[in-house]
Amino acid sequence: MPNSALKNLALSENGFVFDPTSGNTFILNETALTIVKLLIKDTGKEEIFNQLINEYDVKIEEIDRDYADLTIQLREMGLIE
Repeated sequence: MPNSALKNLALSENGFVFDPTSGNTFILNETALTIVKLLIKDTGKEEIFNQLINEYDVKIEEIDRDYADLTIQLREMGLIE
């Protein structure tokens, strides 16, 4: 799912992201930053969900919604396929 553009992102621990391919910058919340880091490592959706459930006190429905919203945005930016 990730392409080289996603793997080239410069990420800071506070959620600031720089895309050197486009020159764009954006801010991710803590959950989105965790998801992006896992996507960069080619982690599958099920494993991402399991890690988020273990790390945060959230329901699967919230994770599913956040994951779907984020991946739509990443696709629109050309960062994932």
